Amino acid sequence: MLSLPLAAQGPERVATVTGVAITRGELATGAHGVSHEARLLELVWPRITSDYVARQKLAATPAEIEEAAAYHREFERRSRAQRARKLKELEDRLAEPELAPEERVRLEDFRATLQRLASSDEERDNTPQDPERLRVLLAPLVEMWKMNRAIYERYGGVVALTEFGPWPHGARAALIADYERQGRLEIVDTELRDRFHAVLRQPPPMVVPPARVDFAPYWKRPIPPSYYPD
Repeated sequence: MLSLPLAAQGPERVATVTGVAITRGELATGAHGVSHEARLLELVWPRITSDYVARQKLAATPAEIEEAAAYHREFERRSRAQRARKLKELEDRLAEPELAPEERVRLEDFRATLQRLASSDEERDNTPQDPERLRVLLAPLVEMWKMNRAIYERYGGVVALTEFGPWPHGARAALIADYERQGRLEIVDTELRDRFHAVLRQPPPMVVPPARVDFAPYWKRPIPPSYYPD
């Protein structure tokens, strides 16, 4: 039997995930143009993620956080060195009297950008660093990559290619379905539930071929050059 539209239903609760109720009012707080089913996914997925990380003991360890932090420190060191070399190169180019006017303008703009970055570096160096802030920033990244790899290894499925790397698109849908079977997710409104699962089934714009799926995080990969190789 089809349920009534959300606005006509009596109960305020439209879903429950990991013991937390989601109300009709929360669905209406999404960005303009976001459907109720897409908003429901925005609310459900972070709670499932937190629950799964805790249950599967995927919390970021101090050693894992330090590994990611070491990558960032080395990336910054190399980037600064490359910018300094590039700045010296620009100074040499700008000293050439025969340089074309339009090329001089372009190089001067680039030099100004590098000088601003150098000033920012110096300012950061003179600012006391907070190790806890770094942990807070990196821990969710570490846990996201650990979870992505874990659910892909368990469920498989289509992997989307995103600007942040591979995303276990199919595995997420399978995990959410598992949470429903286990009673950790309940969507009361049946029409909303159908639309919700339709969103999960939508194919991603870009797909990683199965043979090329690799959930190694960026901090376990070689550091790319910022401007040109050493």
